[in-house]
Amino acid sequence: MKKTLLGASALVGAASLAAAPALAAEAPEISFSGALAYEGVWSDNDNTEAAGHGLNITGNEQQSELVWEATGTADNGLEYGANVQWRWQRAGGPGAFDEAWMDFSGSFGRLYLGGEDGVTDLVAGTAGHSVQVGTWGTDGNNANRSIAGLGYALSNGATLNTGLHYYNSMAGMNTDSNKIGYVTPSFAGFQAGISYTPDANFLQNTGTNNGAQQKLTEIAVGYGNTFGDVSLKLDASYGMGSDEAGGTTTGATLNNNGTITAGGVTTGDQEDISSFQVGAMVGFAGFSVAASALDNDDSGCASNTPTCDAGDAWNIGAGYSFGPASVSVMYQEAEDDTDGNGRSDESEIFHAGVSYTIAEGLSAYANYYNASISDEGGTTSASSNDADVLILGSRITF
Repeated sequence: MKKTLLGASALVGAASLAAAPALAAEAPEISFSGALAYEGVWSDNDNTEAAGHGLNITGNEQQSELVWEATGTADNGLEYGANVQWRWQRAGGPGAFDEAWMDFSGSFGRLYLGGEDGVTDLVAGTAGHSVQVGTWGTDGNNANRSIAGLGYALSNGATLNTGLHYYNSMAGMNTDSNKIGYVTPSFAGFQAGISYTPDANFLQNTGTNNGAQQKLTEIAVGYGNTFGDVSLKLDASYGMGSDEAGGTTTGATLNNNGTITAGGVTTGDQEDISSFQVGAMVGFAGFSVAASALDNDDSGCASNTPTCDAGDAWNIGAGYSFGPASVSVMYQEAEDDTDGNGRSDESEIFHAGVSYTIAEGLSAYANYYNASISDEGGTTSASSNDADVLILGSRITF
């Protein structure tokens, strides 16, 4: 109830700002930008039993997008804006709208409404992937990015949680779902924020109350400053919410009278979402080192499986920029045991990348990944895999 009142109060506040006598000095300015990237992907997987494994060569469009933005300033100083993004590859299929939001900002901070990132990304989210160059790779925001050749390693007949094992993301991360959020101004390098998402469905164009990610709240704090030639960033975030997916029964038949045939296993209701992450970055003379660690506790686990573990992960990365070129390396690990049977899902990913700016708005890049996975302890050949992936690409931004 408190969350509902909080959301309603914020909406009323935003409406009051819009209704106040704050006439714009002039019409909002409209800007248009975008990007197009294309890459060749070579992947080689140890497991050659399934289609798409072994040696695989493909061409990959890397999240090309178009962005329209409107910004304006009212006579009383209130800044307001709207942002709409169209992306070629999206969950809705080829050619679909992605983020769409409006915001209001000033000395009070920033209030935003719509399909924008949560404060975990906007205020915190520093990690080893923060210094990756080239392809977006394991960027940590659990977006619908193309995994390219790594997808064959992580899917491989296994049931690994891509959000944890590939993106190293907190449980309950809701990326572009409709939400309301607030970010404070920066005070001597300190900043904080809070966002609330009623339902994690993409842009939540329909309301539901029985999904796995409901009533999600993210709280984040961060600190960033420079000390001479050294830059420092520290941040932390916490996410909580409800898992309303309910219990499931497997290995049995549901009779017409609603009873369960003997032998069925009921998993019980799911535990609520509770997850946190901490990150840090240090930079000096073109070098940067970043790392993070997260723990998903028992988020979404069956309540009658006390040994269930929704997973934890960590990563570390280093990068160096010199002139038009940048290089980076990163290593990450993740482990979970969502069914609580004592056999964990484990993954290790190493990444190396190089990027070179050829001209303004034009860059070329090369990336290498090595991924090693073990699903349920890797007890069969179909539940473990090692993959090497090479990506060569170019990107144009405008």
